[in-house]
Amino acid sequence: MVRGDSAVRVAAAAVGMALVAGCSSAVKLADSASADLSRLGDKALHSRVDKAVGKARYVRITGTIRARGVLVEVDTHMDMEFGEYTTVTKTMGLTIETVSVESNVFIKAPRAYWQQVLGPARADLAAELDGKYGRMAADDPTRSKLKASGLAINPRTIVNDVMKTERRPDRVLEGRRMVVLAERDQDSPGLVFIPAEGPALPYRMSARQAGEESTEVTVTWTEYGRPSPVRRPGLPEVVDLPRLPTLGKLPGTVL
Repeated sequence: MVRGDSAVRVAAAAVGMALVAGCSSAVKLADSASADLSRLGDKALHSRVDKAVGKARYVRITGTIRARGVLVEVDTHMDMEFGEYTTVTKTMGLTIETVSVESNVFIKAPRAYWQQVLGPARADLAAELDGKYGRMAADDPTRSKLKASGLAINPRTIVNDVMKTERRPDRVLEGRRMVVLAERDQDSPGLVFIPAEGPALPYRMSARQAGEESTEVTVTWTEYGRPSPVRRPGLPEVVDLPRLPTLGKLPGTVL
């Protein structure tokens, strides 16, 4: 799990990429002998979570980010094995789709978005991108951030950090009792919630950054194991983008 302030940055990056309570397909992914996780020690808990997450290849990640008075909503389908994902982001009246597959990152957005990114000098490129995916340049720094953000909120990454947390009292969330794990040595620690009964699959992460530019992030993982392959856009749908240093400064990509 990432630290309080970095959790915010990671989840915000994922909007270029975090709900139903419960998941019918998940029950098949864990041991049928599901012990009460709240009674397990740290090592046994880590083992149970690692085993459950390792059996699932796909996951849905939904989330909200509130920063500087702006609300961003994301809905991601991820292939955890390969770290590939498709995300739909909604913010400030815009709907933006991001696809990260193999070594590529594609962005599909309204013309108004591209006009803001490209400026009046590239009105021709903004028009060409209508209804198509822009493929980010290999040397664009925002592309690297988006690739990294997928890894950061992949439940298989979260599992590796379970041992770096401390236990908090159980909490009831959406009608289910949750084991609560908190970052150590943080004034405003990020929290991870795992159902105390049933498959030991991380369900939610929340983080808050206080200060002048307060930010709140909530990430929820559901639909473990439900197939949702990431589709690479076909060549007729793709327009290659130049390196765009402004891309990461606009809503819907990296905040």
